[in-house]
Amino acid sequence: MIEANPYWTQLEVDLADTSGIIVPKGEDEAAYFERLRMGIRQHATAADRVSATVVEPGFRHRELGTKISGFLLAMTEGYWLVFEPDEREYYCFWGTDRNNLGAFGVCGNPLYCWWD
Repeated sequence: MIEANPYWTQLEVDLADTSGIIVPKGEDEAAYFERLRMGIRQHATAADRVSATVVEPGFRHRELGTKISGFLLAMTEGYWLVFEPDEREYYCFWGTDRNNLGAFGVCGNPLYCWWD
């Protein structure tokens, strides 16, 4: 699946950046980051375009109720890692219904946007 997603090359580069990511207390830093990377890779998807509605707490650069669209990179149990290429920004969308996803204010580093 990774080969079929044109945004994966950039994602792999960005997965190396761990700056600003808080490691849970008691976790080995290197193991924690590798577990996040492996989780993303294991749940890789085709680059389907998906959209989500901005909801509380929102983003400082987007109004509540507006839509964010991007390309899916990975998905599991209601978490959708999405890349918005015009902004070069990663987002986490939530929801189980592809047609009713929410964007709750999580964007930035792809490791920050992914849950272990």
